[in-house]
Amino acid sequence: MFEAIRHNLTNLANISGRDSRSTFWFYLLFLAIVYALFSFGLSIVAGGAIAVDAFQAARDGADEAAIQQNVMSGMGNMIRISMWGSVIMSFLMTMLLAASFTRRLHDSNKPGWIAGVAVGLQLLSVALTIGMIGEMVSFVGSLKTEDPTAMQVAVQAHRTKYALSGLLSWVPILLVIVFGIWPSSDGDNIYGPEPEHL
Repeated sequence: MFEAIRHNLTNLANISGRDSRSTFWFYLLFLAIVYALFSFGLSIVAGGAIAVDAFQAARDGADEAAIQQNVMSGMGNMIRISMWGSVIMSFLMTMLLAASFTRRLHDSNKPGWIAGVAVGLQLLSVALTIGMIGEMVSFVGSLKTEDPTAMQVAVQAHRTKYALSGLLSWVPILLVIVFGIWPSSDGDNIYGPEPEHL
């Protein structure tokens, strides 16, 4: 596993040759773990800040409505931080995975432009997310906690509005999964000799 990670990290700009399924999937697992740890850490920090602010407001004698409004304001900041964190990590993960995915495509005797399509769609999804950050923060700030039914209706309408861009982000993931598990071509192919299984 560690050899597969080292191999991919030392070949970040190398789109020639082939990588076996095991090499590709060990590396993808490593990237998924890094992404999950980053997201978890970011959530703990941002969520902890909201909790500390709420406890401080309660200790200072604020009423329940003021505490709830303070929490909603903190949620807006948390959304901004987590969305920007997601944008940065998605961009980095895309760049870290592009060459490896290309070599994996070559191993199954598929052209590398499929990786270009996946990267392009992922970058489009990242751009759409950047465009939504300000609106999402404003939307959360506009929610009124004293009317839970109206708040739930507003959240559902907002979710529906952005469903298409959310679906777009799944297309590159599906491409990586489908072509990542595609069987290797036996022996040498036009992209090079059969790779070692790291």
